[in-house]
Amino acid sequence: MNITKKFAVVLFICASIFTGCSSDDDKNETEVVDTATLKTFKDVTFSLDYSEGFDAGRFFSTETGKSYKKSQIDTATLPKVDIAFYGGSSSLNFFVSPNDSEDGLGSTATNTDFINYVTNQYTIDQFNKLEKGEDLNSLTITDDGESFPDSNLPLVVLFKNAAGKKGVIYVKSVTRVGSNPRIVADIKIQK
Repeated sequence: MNITKKFAVVLFICASIFTGCSSDDDKNETEVVDTATLKTFKDVTFSLDYSEGFDAGRFFSTETGKSYKKSQIDTATLPKVDIAFYGGSSSLNFFVSPNDSEDGLGSTATNTDFINYVTNQYTIDQFNKLEKGEDLNSLTITDDGESFPDSNLPLVVLFKNAAGKKGVIYVKSVTRVGSNPRIVADIKIQK
């Protein structure tokens, strides 16, 4: 009887391992399909403080997936930064190209075009359903030089970086009171 119990335990362990491996393979396959052509960044913060004296920075790299303060950007990081933000007041917010001489990092940075005032080109619902980078191919994105007020949030902003990759920024919320004034956004961009 002792051998029968041991055999049953070994058979149970083998079956558990086989079942566990099979379901992991299925999950990995689905994840690869979902993320093969689209990068997603959640809860990215952009500072509303021009001096960046608090926690959040005004710059973001979709290549590294990191936010930066101007003081953190060196010659190695500079070509990777493709999003800059300016929040002057509750009625004047906009994403700007990193190579903007006034609100960006200067002429040696990369160029990104933004449509800050999106009317019917793209919706929040479309952003939430976006799973494939190819779905952004048909968008025409040329810089509009516009801004948006806090009162219009939530909203979406369209962009195309220097590498020709198109993306959507979903600006979810704004916090202007207390320490660390910031906006919070989700970003999706073609791989």
